[in-house]
Amino acid sequence: MILPPASRDAQRPSLPPLRPWQSACLQKALTTLSRAHPHFLCQATPGAGKMRVAAELARALIRRGDIDYVLYCGPTRAVVQAAIETLQTVTGHPMHGQMGAAGAGMTYQALPGRLDALRRLGQRHRVLLVWDESHHAAGTLGGEGPNQWGSTLMALERHVTYTLALSGTPWRTDGSCMPLLRYLEVVDDDKGAAARLDVPEGAIAGSAALETSGSQILQPDFVYTLQEAIRDGVCRYPHVQLVDNRAIELSSFHPRTGRQETHRYVSIPQLLRHPAIDYGSLVRLDAPMQRLLALGTQQLNTLRHQDPSAAGLVIAADIEHAEAVTQQLEADGHEVCLVTSRDPLAHARLNAFRYASTPWIVAVGMVAEGVDIPRLRVGCYLSHIRTEQHLRQVLGRIIRRQGERDSDCFFYALNDTRLAQMARRLSDDLPQDLATVSMSSETTPPTGGHGAPPPDDSPPTPHAPDLSDAPAESPSDTASAGSSVSVTMGTSSSEATISVAPDVAFSESFFERLIALRLTP
Repeated sequence: MILPPASRDAQRPSLPPLRPWQSACLQKALTTLSRAHPHFLCQATPGAGKMRVAAELARALIRRGDIDYVLYCGPTRAVVQAAIETLQTVTGHPMHGQMGAAGAGMTYQALPGRLDALRRLGQRHRVLLVWDESHHAAGTLGGEGPNQWGSTLMALERHVTYTLALSGTPWRTDGSCMPLLRYLEVVDDDKGAAARLDVPEGAIAGSAALETSGSQILQPDFVYTLQEAIRDGVCRYPHVQLVDNRAIELSSFHPRTGRQETHRYVSIPQLLRHPAIDYGSLVRLDAPMQRLLALGTQQLNTLRHQDPSAAGLVIAADIEHAEAVTQQLEADGHEVCLVTSRDPLAHARLNAFRYASTPWIVAVGMVAEGVDIPRLRVGCYLSHIRTEQHLRQVLGRIIRRQGERDSDCFFYALNDTRLAQMARRLSDDLPQDLATVSMSSETTPPTGGHGAPPPDDSPPTPHAPDLSDAPAESPSDTASAGSSVSVTMGTSSSEATISVAPDVAFSESFFERLIALRLTP
């Protein structure tokens, strides 16, 4: 039996009041959504509470008789399960997808296999489609058409009443557009200034209309920035600290000439210019890993004196790397929760960690995006991926505030030039160069860093929803072929070093650089 609205409200658990930005976004969506404007994009900084807005919108649309059913799509099973719980709590309706439910949730991976059933659902009922972390879907890829998830969403869109897109980073690393969203075409007038022409929404839903020259800029329907979230006390102020070394020696033995060559560098960015070493291999070395973990542990211990539930997150390069990080933390006496797609109990462990007091969690992709664990306050970034989208999504895991006394969070990474540039751009919530998509068929997508695929470029298979945990191998992820490489770091070439691998040694003389973020308006 379906309860009347008044009875359902009486049975709802007590919920915190909506934040001002959430109320404003909800009202904007209720006013905007119509037959003429069926798509709505909420672009709010990671950790701001976008899913609560989606659930409140679903509740309001059900109450006023505009929709019968809610379909939620997210990137991983953990994110989907959390969204279903929020939808059920807010709306008072079951969202398990079975008989009598008012909604269902599924991963993007499962969407193509259930497209026919979902089409029939849309033909029989009025459906609100909520697609979370919307940057995973591409409407067009440099003239090659949409990716699989983009194609499915565009096929399904014709049969649903409304769509709500959610993202804290609404752009794609490969430079392509996203489906169902509104873009403004950029043209040059006679004076050489950029003018904008509104592109009809119907054209955005298909890829053919986008295969033109020029460029278009994404236009969100509602924007809530990181500066606003910090000012409102919704998000913590992020302190980004980069680890470097003043004296580095790289020795390589070339088998062809038989000569030993030594190169000296005064920073990691200089070291990475040498073709024999790259960022993907650097993050896997023991010495940089140990230094980042030491800094993170020191900061976390300080925070836990005030808040015993405070926790830290390490994002590793792959599963083997995550296991090595876990072993290092455990060797230092810390309790660790390791979650990877290789473990069938990973989702249960993740859920248990959310409510426990375990100080550290180590993951590759399962906690990098969309997962809400507010007690996380320290992040150590040891991923091989160097894309602005991935960096911001990981930072978003530690940025959500819980109360009055947790106004800061701390993020540690190696002093890579690209990461430093991204850190300085955090206050730019929708960077123009990322929000603009080129419509030329000769578009060359930016790489994710030494050939590593960014997390939004390769859809996981239906049987492996967390494929980002799998090792990413490419020729540039290892040292150049034909050379044996040894890296030494120290204040001088004669300083004692610690051996961390058969042919690699670092001294302990790391220094840290604090990135000052101008985030206050």
